[in-house]
Amino acid sequence: MQLKRRAKIAFAAMTGLLAAALSPTTFAGEVIRDQFVSATLGRAIPFTVYLPDGYKEAAQPFPVTYLLHGAGGDESEWVAKGSAGHTLDGLIKRGLMRPTVAIMPTFGPASWWADGASERDETAFMTELIPYVESRYKVAAERGARSIGGLSMGGYGSLNLALKHPDRFCAAAIISPAIYDPLPPETSAARRTPQFVRDGRFDPDTWKALNYPAHLEAYQKGQERVPMWIVSGDHDKFGIALMSAQVFWRLFQIQPKQVELRVIDGDHEWMTFRDALPDALQYVDAQCARGSIR
Repeated sequence: MQLKRRAKIAFAAMTGLLAAALSPTTFAGEVIRDQFVSATLGRAIPFTVYLPDGYKEAAQPFPVTYLLHGAGGDESEWVAKGSAGHTLDGLIKRGLMRPTVAIMPTFGPASWWADGASERDETAFMTELIPYVESRYKVAAERGARSIGGLSMGGYGSLNLALKHPDRFCAAAIISPAIYDPLPPETSAARRTPQFVRDGRFDPDTWKALNYPAHLEAYQKGQERVPMWIVSGDHDKFGIALMSAQVFWRLFQIQPKQVELRVIDGDHEWMTFRDALPDALQYVDAQCARGSIR
C-alpha cells in the first residue's frame, strides 16, 4: 500500500507540475469568469465557466453541469486545483462524454449550498444562478441537460440539492461528501460556519434539518429519481468513506439501479478529488444522455 501511495503521489506531483506549466490557451475549451448580482444575498456572486471547444460556433444548446467547491474554497478551485478544465477537455476529445458547459460558482467559503441560519444560498442557487446561466449561455434549460456535482461541502450541497429538487437535475456526482450523520465531528468546518450556528454555538437541530436524511422521505414519495455517483477516499481522515457507504445503502433501497459507490485510494485531499472527477463526470453525462428513469 505504501509503495502504491508513493507512486500515486509522484504521479500526481508530475501531473500538477505539467498543469501549472500550461497556460490557459492550452485548453481546447475556454475558461472564463462571470458574475451575477444576487437579490437574495445582496451581493455579486462570481463563478468560473468552462466552455467546450466549438461552443461559439454551435447552434444547438449544450448540457450543463454545476461543480461545487468545498469548505474554504472558491470558484477557481475546480480549475486551479482540480484540473477540471483539462479533465473535461480530455473526456470530450476522446468521446467519453458529450461537449458540456461547466459552471463553478461560489456563494462564500462556508455556504454549504443551503438555506441555513445565516444565508439563503440554496434559494440563490436555484432561483437566481441557474436562470442567469440559462439566459446568458448556450445551455439547454431542461432537467435532462442539467447535472450537479461537488466535493466535501460541495458533495453535501450536491446531494441535498438533488434530493430536494429532483425535478431539476438529471444526475449528481457526490465526491467525498461531508454528509455526517447524525452530526459532524469536532474537526469539521461545519461546526464553525454561521450556517449551522444559533445563539453563538453550533446547533445540532439546524444541521439535522438541512442534511440529507431529512429529505429522503419526501424524495422517496416523489416520482423523479436522480442517478447518483458516490465516491470517497479509503483513507479519508473525516470518516467520509463510512458516511458515503451509509448514504449509498439508503439510496440503494430507493433506486437500486441508479446509484453507484466507489471507494478509491486516498485521503480528503485534491489528489483524491482529481482522481474521482473523470469517472464522476462520465457517469452523470451518460445518465443524462440516456434520460433518467423515473
